[in-house]
Amino acid sequence: MASLALHQKSVALLYAVLGQKSTPAAFDLVAASIERGDISFSDYVQSLLSSSSGVTLYGGQTDSQILTTIYSNVHGEGPSAGVLNGYLGNGLSLSQNLASIVNDLLDYSGFDSAELGDQTTFINTVNTILYPSTGTASNGSGASDVLALTYVLSLKASVPTITTFGEALNNGTKTLLQVAAKFYNDRPTLVKATDSVFVTSVFKAGFLRDPTTAELNSYLSELAGGASRPQVIIDIVNSLRGTVGSSDSAAQDVFEARTKAYAPGELPELSLQEQVATVYLAVASRGIDAVGLDGYSKPLAAGIITYSTLIKHLLNSEEFQRKGAQLTGDDFIQHVYTNVHGTAATPAQLALYSALGADKIAITQAIITDLRTSVATDAGTVTQQHAFEFDIGNSLLYKTAATLTATAAGGNATGTVNTGSSHVLSNAETAVLTKAVLNADAVADVNLKFADHLANLTINGTSAATVNLSDNGVNPGVDITVNNANVILNASSGADDVTVTSAAAVNTGTGDFNLGAGNDTLKWAGNAAVGGANTVGAGISGNGGAGTDVISANFITKSVATTSNILGIRSSTVTSNANNFTSFEKVDLAGYIGKSVGTLNGAAVTTENHTFDYGLLNGTATVEGTAGGTVTQATAPSAVGTQGFVLSGLAEAVKVINVAGGTAAQMEVTGNATSASSVDFTFVQNATNKFDIAFTANSTSDVNAGSVSLNSSSSILLGTALTTVNIASGGTGDFSNVLNLTGTNSQVTSVAVSGDHHLDLTVGAGYTSLLNLDASSNTGGIDVVLNQGGTGQGVLYNLLALLPLGSTVATLLGLGGTQFSLTGTSTDDSFTVLGNTTVTGGTSSTGGNDYHLVSSTTAAGVTINDFNSAKDSIVDNLSGLTISSNAGTDLADYGVRTESVLGNAISAILGGLITGVVGALGSLLGIGGDNALVSKVGVVGVERTGGTDSYIIVDNNDDHTLDGNDSVIYLKNTDHSNLLSTLHYSPTVELAGISSAPIAEVA
Repeated sequence: MASLALHQKSVALLYAVLGQKSTPAAFDLVAASIERGDISFSDYVQSLLSSSSGVTLYGGQTDSQILTTIYSNVHGEGPSAGVLNGYLGNGLSLSQNLASIVNDLLDYSGFDSAELGDQTTFINTVNTILYPSTGTASNGSGASDVLALTYVLSLKASVPTITTFGEALNNGTKTLLQVAAKFYNDRPTLVKATDSVFVTSVFKAGFLRDPTTAELNSYLSELAGGASRPQVIIDIVNSLRGTVGSSDSAAQDVFEARTKAYAPGELPELSLQEQVATVYLAVASRGIDAVGLDGYSKPLAAGIITYSTLIKHLLNSEEFQRKGAQLTGDDFIQHVYTNVHGTAATPAQLALYSALGADKIAITQAIITDLRTSVATDAGTVTQQHAFEFDIGNSLLYKTAATLTATAAGGNATGTVNTGSSHVLSNAETAVLTKAVLNADAVADVNLKFADHLANLTINGTSAATVNLSDNGVNPGVDITVNNANVILNASSGADDVTVTSAAAVNTGTGDFNLGAGNDTLKWAGNAAVGGANTVGAGISGNGGAGTDVISANFITKSVATTSNILGIRSSTVTSNANNFTSFEKVDLAGYIGKSVGTLNGAAVTTENHTFDYGLLNGTATVEGTAGGTVTQATAPSAVGTQGFVLSGLAEAVKVINVAGGTAAQMEVTGNATSASSVDFTFVQNATNKFDIAFTANSTSDVNAGSVSLNSSSSILLGTALTTVNIASGGTGDFSNVLNLTGTNSQVTSVAVSGDHHLDLTVGAGYTSLLNLDASSNTGGIDVVLNQGGTGQGVLYNLLALLPLGSTVATLLGLGGTQFSLTGTSTDDSFTVLGNTTVTGGTSSTGGNDYHLVSSTTAAGVTINDFNSAKDSIVDNLSGLTISSNAGTDLADYGVRTESVLGNAISAILGGLITGVVGALGSLLGIGGDNALVSKVGVVGVERTGGTDSYIIVDNNDDHTLDGNDSVIYLKNTDHSNLLSTLHYSPTVELAGISSAPIAEVA
């Protein structure tokens, strides 16, 4: 047979579409076809719509009408306009939408009360079809009465008998005495027996013992007084239903089990359902079906069969014989063991079960029971145990979302999930959970270790419950929302993300967060009032465990007490709760609202808001708000902040002081902080020679790290200067990373960009010593805005450097200084640069590079080493022109300067005939005379040893004469004639504030 899940959906689809109740044979036929892939759910729905019944119900109706009707059949009310329009506009067929209405409700896993109510009602209806029991006879006491009478009379209670007489009792067409008489007369040997034998026989059948002399005489007196034997039978039944002595309680339990009448849709307790499911999984290698679940769990509950006889019966069935029960010896053991454990048995394990001989029943039961009851703690066994319980719960369609409470006695949580009544969840129920809300309302252990698939957990309440999650290495991590500051959380061995909310009273809490293995995060938004400090209860603690773990800076507090003696000598004691935390290697600055609390001789001092002292973590804390004198602080915590910082979101004007070097000199950007974010790092002197910024977010939209400033200093002797900033632009998803380096730093000389994601980078003017930005190791592309250029070595200097005696001329003209070197990536880049900058754009195989020149003049020009006239474009801000291969005005040809001509120009400069930078450049390029610039934009070619270069000249003031106001752009390794045939110029058009698009691109 097909699985229970497909049985349920097959029944549900038929009932939802046609309002018909399927039979076991019919729903298994449909489910098997779906399981084999012969048809889909929507195919089945379409066949129902096309049937005669479907045409009768829906013929001539619109999709909207049909959707509304079937939605109402499933949910009990029609869809809202928004929901209906969603179905009509999603591009799916009518049958696909109808199937999804049913399946989505059956599979709903959440906490919406309305949706859960609809789901419960609909599933209960479907279950009455899957598990019909004894029909309407179960709606009253009739079925139970029939079962009781047949039990004490040792008669077989067939379904027709129960239905016929049970319904007759319920509707009053027969009395209980009449039915008892009927069944009594069906026992001729009993009819012929003496009164004593009769009483003893019926009494023993019910109480499982002979009556005492007093009990026998009581019933015999009743008969002697004129009572009929059927009445005595009823009296014995009523005695069993009433209060019995302790010695008869076991017999009463058996009686109650044997006479339990199940209403349609009702099944025995979950433990018995699980027993049946285990045998199907262990031997038949499949989940249980509706017929098997109904047919075997009820006899188990009644005590008609035992677990062993259930296994025996199933092993002898035709299906089980085909699917493994026919095997013998080690082959059979291996088959069952592998199904149960998910892995093959070792020779030692085979030998263990071989010792049971050829008893397949014992072997099967032992393998199942040994794993389910195992108390082993090794990860392998625990994982196999959890996985088998998951298979059990999954096959029985246990819900994956549950609202739970702590069980006062400890152990598995308590809830109403799967039964509708409060109970302690089984391991199988726990194993399938993916979402849970736990009300921790008792000081008790809550065992959720079986929940290897738990993904979302919310912890409410105020009690100091201990919550234990899966720690066998299977769970990839749980998103945990904590509204209870007193909880003791032993998190999973995956990458857990724990968020403590404002609902948790952290200021007085005693919670302990043990996050175990995995790269975990402990977040808290803080509780500081505006201008105040965070308050964290002395009992709050945490251990990140193995892995690289992150803690919110808000958890770590700082207070300083400074005293001054009569001599004015000061001493300060720094107190922090940092020692309450261990093994959180990174500190998250997102949302940090804390500050230091300080006093001087008992009076409060003013400290700066949103300032985090890294020195709390390594013993270098300082005093804020006043001169601190000698500083004493507690021992630094273990492995907190040793790998620097994380920025997972907005950091509002956060300042970090006393930052260390080594692995602490880094920040990982894991979320979008937005452009409003700003983080200011101040390092201890000589801390580090570099700072690393790595983007690692998982996102579908751009990730902005906001503004980052770096304040560093070094000693004169043997000092260490922060010279390098490394930016790794990575992450998961298709998006760009954004960063603005701001502030003042005279030590940073180079920025290196790597990674596979596009980076938008702005470098502020405060990086006065920065001379190199190299993005050649990045494969995603870069848009860089440099507010810092070189101090010299411009266009003229670079030209002279190529010529004999050029260095002499450069010295004569006073040329020198530094040149900013900018290297792009191998894909499309955009560069916004100042003068005295040399750009190597990188070879793009796609659209090319855009060069935005803020200023490129005779005195401070921009050099482009690898300009591609077919792909690249130049936006010259001084002229407001864009030069590219797009349509526009042709460039003027100012000729080609040969080496001999350049040599003559050098001689003229050395001879004093030509003076000044503009004059020298004009002479060298042959455009120094009046009216030499005949066009707005022209190009000069220059031949040199080893190649040719070109210079683009833009007459900015339209005076036709080269002067200091004109733009000069040096294009190295370019062909003069190629530029003339390729390039054009046109006014730059602003698009959304971006001055980069020429007119031809706007069309």
